[in-house]
Amino acid sequence: MNKYHAVVCSSLLLLWGVCAPPLRAQQADATAAEKTSVTDIVRETQKTVGGKGMVGLVWWIPAEYWERAAEEQGQSLEAANSTFAPLHDYTMVVVAVGKLGIGNINWYPEDDIRSSTTLRDATGTAYKPLTQISPDALGVASFLKPMFANMLGTMGQNLQILFFPAKSEKGTPLANPVREGRFSVIIANLMGQKETIYEWRLPLTSLSPPKYCPVGKERVEANWKFCPWHGNRLDDVAPADSKKSEKPQ
Repeated sequence: MNKYHAVVCSSLLLLWGVCAPPLRAQQADATAAEKTSVTDIVRETQKTVGGKGMVGLVWWIPAEYWERAAEEQGQSLEAANSTFAPLHDYTMVVVAVGKLGIGNINWYPEDDIRSSTTLRDATGTAYKPLTQISPDALGVASFLKPMFANMLGTMGQNLQILFFPAKSEKGTPLANPVREGRFSVIIANLMGQKETIYEWRLPLTSLSPPKYCPVGKERVEANWKFCPWHGNRLDDVAPADSKKSEKPQ
């Protein structure tokens, strides 16, 4: 059995997150947030395609997702990190785009998705999907595709797995989920406009220590610069055991 198989089988059950509403950080319990849930990572990393008769999914899957899933399956942190170390060499994105028909969805084939999708880093540099990837990454893709198909039917059959570089030519990470930054996945000319942009601002709250507004003690997103309720900068992080209040009315 492939070393990834058990982890992937269970963690893909979290694909229900495609339709789940985004988790509001200030509503989350601080104690629970100390232990990262793969469900929380899914909520932050998946984007839905919609509007103008289009449906689909854009899902950035950082290697940390698989590592946390492995931990939830009973692996030690060290073993999980070792198992999925090869995926840190790539930025992995899963894309499906379809046009609503009469009683059906016309999904774009892999060639269209691959040629239309780019990753854009914080400097504006664009990257196309890689055509040469390692045997480990190729192995992940080879058994993910049939699993997607078995679990999600026609949509799963049309989920395209794309690998982009992990770093720029200067060695800067393109999408580090635990460091400040941002990046976008761009889909061109498939949805009635020149570009459709799906952006992530980092770090991910699900992989960061709990962060609170020092004024009102509300839980805030890890990538927020200002509190939306008090307007103050969030340079200072309140202690995790600070008493939190509800959003002001």
